[in-house]
Amino acid sequence: MRAEQIFRDQRGVALPMAMMVLVLLTTLMLAFAVLSQTEPVIAHNQMEAAQARAHAEAGFERAVWALSQGVVPPPSGSGAAGSLASPLPDPVPDPYKGDVFVLNGTSGGYRVSVTSPDLVNRPNERLITSIGFWTPTDDTDPRTARRRIQATVERLPPFAFNTPCALCVRGDLGVGGNALVDGTTDPTNCGGIKKGAIAAGSVAVDGSAQITGDTNTTANQDGGDYQQNQTNPSVFAGITLNASNFKTLRELAKQNGTYFGPGYPNGTLASSPAWTGSVGFSSSNKLKNGIVFIDTVSGNDIPADIASQDTADFANVTINGNPFVSGDFAGWIVVNGSLQISGNMKINGLVYAVNDFVYNGTGTGQIVGLAVSQNIRDVTASAISGDSTTTGQSKIKFNCANLTPPPQTAIGYTLVPGTYRELSD
Repeated sequence: MRAEQIFRDQRGVALPMAMMVLVLLTTLMLAFAVLSQTEPVIAHNQMEAAQARAHAEAGFERAVWALSQGVVPPPSGSGAAGSLASPLPDPVPDPYKGDVFVLNGTSGGYRVSVTSPDLVNRPNERLITSIGFWTPTDDTDPRTARRRIQATVERLPPFAFNTPCALCVRGDLGVGGNALVDGTTDPTNCGGIKKGAIAAGSVAVDGSAQITGDTNTTANQDGGDYQQNQTNPSVFAGITLNASNFKTLRELAKQNGTYFGPGYPNGTLASSPAWTGSVGFSSSNKLKNGIVFIDTVSGNDIPADIASQDTADFANVTINGNPFVSGDFAGWIVVNGSLQISGNMKINGLVYAVNDFVYNGTGTGQIVGLAVSQNIRDVTASAISGDSTTTGQSKIKFNCANLTPPPQTAIGYTLVPGTYRELSD
């Protein structure tokens, strides 16, 4: 046979081809056989991890519920079984200190802990750590699937309980005329008698003015009725609104039709006129009850650093005459700047000025609740002069009941944005 014929002869090729195909098929069969054994294990592990994560979420939600129920007014909250009081008890009761396994259904459970990360400077924040376990009976088995989540939650300052005074001023305070600042009017609620006034700077009492905050019969006693030069930040920490609080209050005021700021020059959404930061409430421009928030020109918070502040951006608010729709006002008035009140009107609730507060009441005009002046433009006693004054017939009387947030306010604990994370266990 010629060489050319031998080269082109295909007899005997089928066998090696069949053997090669069998080898490939055998390899594939082995691979599928291995996958058929490992895939269920992987799927089962994923299921366990997902269930552990769900249990961790359940523990977190349980803690948020307990914290919120501890501050919600009766009958639905404040002492409900399993709730956590404010301030946080020490030691924290079970099952919220992280050493109790809580069975959650038939597939596992969780351990959850609640702490105060910075009780002095951020008394309204709580840190929740929750570990979820996929295990019907025992969370200590090293083979148990587990997931750990952690987040910070906070609430609006509970002014009724946190406040140490009827008039709290983070600067100098002058009280003159026939003014009365009284912290003794609500002795049975919210921690008992308060100081009449507390100031980070000096306190000057002139004329027939009186500051009372003690059980003695003589008013205007330094250290008893009022305290001055209180520069420790912790004194004001519990009654200071932060950026997150401002964001919440802005939204609540918008829902209530009482937000005055960029795009809302008249309290409601409007295309014009432009917001200037200045507004006056009187008989011709009345204010309704609820959460009231008067914002800066830019709508941004005022920086704490004086060098970064622009005083032209501050809100400037005046309230005088007959300024309220309902006669007497009930709610919170928060001003992202300075506030001046004059005239014969009654405010039942919170008056909060980020900068200066000037009050010149007449007749029976009074604030029954709490007044706070943060003096953000003035951070030291030596840098300020007469920033907050109370003169004339003005009366400021502490009242716990009037400081309960208005009905539309979310008074429970909510997540602090950016703090939720899953940790390695």
